[in-house]
Amino acid sequence: MRKREICVIGAGNGGSAMAGDMSLAGHGCRLFEFPEYGDNLRPIADQGGIEVTGIARTGFARLELATFDLGRAVKGVDLIMVATQALAHERVARELAPHLADGQVVVLWPGSGGTLTMRKVWDDLAMEKRVILAEAVTFPYCCRRLGGPGTVNIHRIDGPHMLLAALPASDTDEAIRSLEGAYADVVKPARSILEPSLYNVNIIVHPTGTLLNMGRIENTKGEFYMYKEGLTLSVRKIIHAMDAERQTLFKALGYRPYTYDEIFQNSFNTSMEQFAATSSKGPFSMQDRYVTEDIPMGASLTVSLARKAKVPTPTYECMVHLASVVNQKDFYGCGRNLENLGLGGLTLAALETYLQTGQKT
Repeated sequence: MRKREICVIGAGNGGSAMAGDMSLAGHGCRLFEFPEYGDNLRPIADQGGIEVTGIARTGFARLELATFDLGRAVKGVDLIMVATQALAHERVARELAPHLADGQVVVLWPGSGGTLTMRKVWDDLAMEKRVILAEAVTFPYCCRRLGGPGTVNIHRIDGPHMLLAALPASDTDEAIRSLEGAYADVVKPARSILEPSLYNVNIIVHPTGTLLNMGRIENTKGEFYMYKEGLTLSVRKIIHAMDAERQTLFKALGYRPYTYDEIFQNSFNTSMEQFAATSSKGPFSMQDRYVTEDIPMGASLTVSLARKAKVPTPTYECMVHLASVVNQKDFYGCGRNLENLGLGGLTLAALETYLQTGQKT
């Protein structure tokens, strides 16, 4: 196995799991966190690594570096793994830009269209470095810091066929080759970033399971297990309606449509029922990331593309509207839509060309 030099950006649950597991796998790992989230990183820096438990590699994972200095974190690394919320992708792109070097590979886990955001930022900055940029449909692990920062418990390894694509798609094969020895065996190439972006199961199940159980969540103050309690027969009908709308959109775009169940199985290698059995408590409010991230970052991009393709998505539109009402914020207007991404003026054919080649025509 070739040893990789890896920087993980984001020291929450996912970033801790990724840095810990990759370190235990024999790679050189550095972990970066923004200073305002210092409580995530300081215990790791103090002890020099992360205590990893669960079903993956276990033990104390010693890191090469745990830092708030992004320049130090990425200097000389092969792979930069972004494990932040999608809401932070724009900031990550902007702060990364001056520190990147030709040949580095940046992967968003997951992306929800974050590659579109990051490319726009880099284009606006006139960044000309040759950097591979890719995104995956979901995160490689299900994990929680049960013992607090400095620990992580991995209770499931995801895959084995998670969709992954680069922007442009002509870089996808190179992106996957760069993951050999790390995650190359749990991903499969997608036609373009639209597949991992829109097929992220969270952008359907999270908002639906949260918004349609808002009374229960608020009344119990978060004493609620969404996957175990909230995905009732009626709620699943909404999920399947959104799935059908998404399939219709992909057909209109000339892509092969996957079903929700296919994506769930390929991403998690389990059924939703089995997934629910090991799921964690939450969400805890209507301000949870299940709404405030997945609606503006994922559902809004789906709606924007559907409007461009003239494909009705009334159930998606309803979820975006409900989320905006309860949070008193226009999630579509401020979200990841084609206009905000600088792509609103492209025809569908020109958009596909951009996704494949990186060239706007």
